[in-house]
Amino acid sequence: MHPIRPDKTQPITFQGALALTFVAWFAEVMVSMLLRPFLLRHGMQPMAAASLVRVVCYGLVFSAMLHVNGLTYRRLFHEGPASVGATLGVLGPPLLLMVPLILLLDSLAMMAVNALLPMSRGEAQMMSEMANGSIGAWALVCIIAPFIEEMFFRGILLRGMLKRYGQADATVYSAFVFGVAHLNVYQFVIAFAVGLFVAALYCRTRSLWPGIVLHMGLNTGATIYAAVAPDGNALETPLGLWAIAVPLGLLGARILRRLLWRPTADAAPGGTEPPPDAA
Repeated sequence: MHPIRPDKTQPITFQGALALTFVAWFAEVMVSMLLRPFLLRHGMQPMAAASLVRVVCYGLVFSAMLHVNGLTYRRLFHEGPASVGATLGVLGPPLLLMVPLILLLDSLAMMAVNALLPMSRGEAQMMSEMANGSIGAWALVCIIAPFIEEMFFRGILLRGMLKRYGQADATVYSAFVFGVAHLNVYQFVIAFAVGLFVAALYCRTRSLWPGIVLHMGLNTGATIYAAVAPDGNALETPLGLWAIAVPLGLLGARILRRLLWRPTADAAPGGTEPPPDAA
């Protein structure tokens, strides 16, 4: 077991995390205003243009933050005591087993929020565009967003808040900021819940990879579901799918709990420990 190396990450307050999130959003808006019209004039699809703009914008933000904190991309992604391959090999399967159940529960939560606060035409159109089946939309939602959001919200903000607060407070604060960043109440609920879970994964493994795998699985599953059944909801889902998703999700959760949260006297510094057989 290798100790976690110290880094120069600066402490971030909750208010500071909200401010940095606003700065990142504002930078994306400004870059989009400059680049998006040019890209569209040259035949690029709107969602593909949005993907490129986000990569350029957040690449600049990450470069600045990593320079300030004295980090490399390699250290940002993984500093756990186990190797990347071992971490993903052990934690990846149970995380993916949980994806269908999380998506069904997300659909129920969306229905409940929509019943209280009916979605406007503009918001419905935005959701529809994210599931329009274009290559740009798939790349943005299923690949680019998971990497960028995990790097920013867990790799930068959560990491900094762990220097300022206790683990429980930093986890809740980072999840709240992650939910707010989605800019609509319909995605806030599931984003906050997933943010809590992924932050706990990061605190336990000191790796962004488990969160990226889960994030990609959820976004890909949601995109496929929206494309196959655009007007569907959890109450209309066949019982057979529930019968498969529930036991698989509970099995994945049980395996993950045994791997990461069983009592042990051999926890690594900072409250982390390698998954069994992964060190």
